[in-house]
Amino acid sequence: MRRTAGYGNIFTHQKHTSSPTMTESTYLSSSWCGLRWSAWVPFDEFSDQKAALPPGPGVYRVRPVDGDYLMYIGQTGRTLGQRLSELSKYRKTPELMPYNDPHTAAPSLWAWRDATGMDFECAGAPLPATEDARTRETVESYLLWQYRCEHGSSTLCNFGRFHPNYLKSKDLSSRKRGGRLPEGRTNPAGGQSLPPLRSAGLPCSADWMGLHWTEPRALHGSPDAPHGPGLYRIMSMGADDVVYIGQSANLKARLSTHAQKDWGGIEAAYSYVACPAAILPHQLKEWENDLIAGYYWEMKRAPVYQFANR
Repeated sequence: MRRTAGYGNIFTHQKHTSSPTMTESTYLSSSWCGLRWSAWVPFDEFSDQKAALPPGPGVYRVRPVDGDYLMYIGQTGRTLGQRLSELSKYRKTPELMPYNDPHTAAPSLWAWRDATGMDFECAGAPLPATEDARTRETVESYLLWQYRCEHGSSTLCNFGRFHPNYLKSKDLSSRKRGGRLPEGRTNPAGGQSLPPLRSAGLPCSADWMGLHWTEPRALHGSPDAPHGPGLYRIMSMGADDVVYIGQSANLKARLSTHAQKDWGGIEAAYSYVACPAAILPHQLKEWENDLIAGYYWEMKRAPVYQFANR
């Protein structure tokens, strides 16, 4: 497979000779992944200390105050101060869970604070002003994978994960707030995190990232795939490359939709990994993210149609 130039120089100090290992626990350091992370800013002192955050777009991470694990990793094309100011408002109404907008992680942080009393702090790292949304989303995916490889599991608030004893609020327009579930009920989004996938093979190989991929088949008509959950990759057979990575609770339906799309005139094919019916939505998203990040690790760019509303 041919390597393609891209934006691999974002991680200026990160070597790409092998995948991360669990012994490399650096996700709290000020130089994690070669980025320049700010000091930690407590949300309860955000107004006074937000000037410590870089002034432009970038990526950010959230942890419990003085904690040794991460709650959330995100990215923004606005200033880090603006985006994290929205997130800091999870503390604004202690008796009411925030809505899912303007920041989707706010209800989750509120639930963990309501359940445990913990509070949180954030740190940001700038990205070049020339980088677009696709680049930022790819960097976010890579950081999430790196964290999963170092910590052994996901952050508690990415991929739709939520406190098991709470139901998440919907968007403001719905006026439907979440809150603590009745005794005896649990939220499936509070289920376990799947172990991280590790770099193995090449993006078009049958054993890529340690999974067992089906043989590629032409993408047209009604794809031969199960009506169950799984991961898939859309491939350009002529270029021997992966152009899109996804996940679905119904592989047959999702691949049938993709078969109707314009893939830029390439000879498009599909390959998939069927997953057990009991796999949870956040677990599918974890492995989808690992695949996107693993592709970036190998190719120094995202698949050409990734983060393009396919």
